[in-house]
Amino acid sequence: MKLYFPPERQQLAYFILGCCALCPVALWGVDKPLALWLHEEAQGLRPFFEGMTDAVDKVYTTLFYSADLGGVPIGFVALLGLFLLGRFLLKVPSAGVFLLVGLVLLNSGVATNLLKIYFQRPRPDSFLLHGMTGAGFWQATTRDYSFPSSHATLYFSLLLPVAWQFPKYRWPLLALPALITVGRLVLELHFLGDALASIGLVGLLTLLFSRLPVITPRTPFRLRRSFRKDFTA
Repeated sequence: MKLYFPPERQQLAYFILGCCALCPVALWGVDKPLALWLHEEAQGLRPFFEGMTDAVDKVYTTLFYSADLGGVPIGFVALLGLFLLGRFLLKVPSAGVFLLVGLVLLNSGVATNLLKIYFQRPRPDSFLLHGMTGAGFWQATTRDYSFPSSHATLYFSLLLPVAWQFPKYRWPLLALPALITVGRLVLELHFLGDALASIGLVGLLTLLFSRLPVITPRTPFRLRRSFRKDFTA
């Protein structure tokens, strides 16, 4: 008997596998040539991406750092409040997405910082502007590391879980984190491989935390078994 996996979960799994497959390709053969090409050809785009990223960062910093309620950033308070209101008062099953965003955001941030410290990859401008010859890992020449991208992790953590929950609005929701990520490459702050690793990490955490019953309510086992039999018949 074949097992049934919801289409949205299959799509997210394929998305993660795609990022995982493309990341080594970028690390080994694309990152340096692409960074050099962007350095030569994309200078005119820098003011746009600098202004956009600064504006978005100010909003995020206000919600998740500057403004707090009882010592907890107001952004996390809002996510928890929306989850509790939607799930337990309004009885909306999809309200679990607010808790999912919070969990992915917290854990992806911790994982990204730990990975940066471990891999110690210099940023593109280190070899574009300061004479470094390599773009590989374990080059402890700076305290400001590139792999993976904090900005890509951050903004995909905020919007990828929502895009996964509401596929009808997937592409509009992913437009902002995609633009921010492209901007990190244009601004010579990250390589393509850094971005792919970040996006794959966020996708993996989204897939894992979405399995929590408090986020995605489970159908009773008897009904799930009956449905799978009907689906695979």
